[in-house]
Amino acid sequence: MALSWLKAPVIAEVILAVLPVVIFIFAFQYFIIKKPVENLSQIMIGITLSTIGLILFLEGLRLGFLPLGQQVGADLPTTGSAYLVVAFASIFGYAVTLAEPNLRVLISQVETASSGAIPGNIILHAVGIGVGASLGISMLRILLGIPLWKIIVPGYLLALILIYFAPAYIIPMSFDAGAVVTGPMVVPLILAIGVGMTSVLGGRDPIVDSFGLVATATLAPVISLLILGIVLGE
Repeated sequence: MALSWLKAPVIAEVILAVLPVVIFIFAFQYFIIKKPVENLSQIMIGITLSTIGLILFLEGLRLGFLPLGQQVGADLPTTGSAYLVVAFASIFGYAVTLAEPNLRVLISQVETASSGAIPGNIILHAVGIGVGASLGISMLRILLGIPLWKIIVPGYLLALILIYFAPAYIIPMSFDAGAVVTGPMVVPLILAIGVGMTSVLGGRDPIVDSFGLVATATLAPVISLLILGIVLGE
């Protein structure tokens, strides 16, 4: 009764998503590499906990964050201030990026690979600032009805120019950061806000205007980290 809110389809989806990956990795280890898996009991416990955590996380999104995001998005235009909408979106984008688990994994790997030479906190906040700025720009785009390509094309041109001046070590990290921010925390929340906001704006196409926020969020960390690399130098 206490878990009546937990939907069976979500449990099945997560298990069907995780199980083939686990089977493939174990099969590859045993039959191709031909070595036993070390710390097998620990690994199995970790996989089980991750699966349970993913189920609970997805249900938490469905029950809490997604409805809340849509409500907030729908209420933002009622403030009557574009400045307030952009300010909220920028702060929200920054905050939710700091909570993105995929980004934490990337930062951990960067610190390990660089033996601590590249400080993870600087990377974390640079990415957060980039995503925050991109979400603010995206909200302004929705309010003003600006086509997405007018944001994306100049953004990628700027990234290509910055690559020329940025240190070599920051370039692959920048593009990886752009990919990892499209994770389970950032994507659902910014999409929910975009859909909620578009639903109450007159003259907006919910398909055309609600989406594209993830595209700009993906591009933003690339630009922010390239700029960081240029500032920090070699």
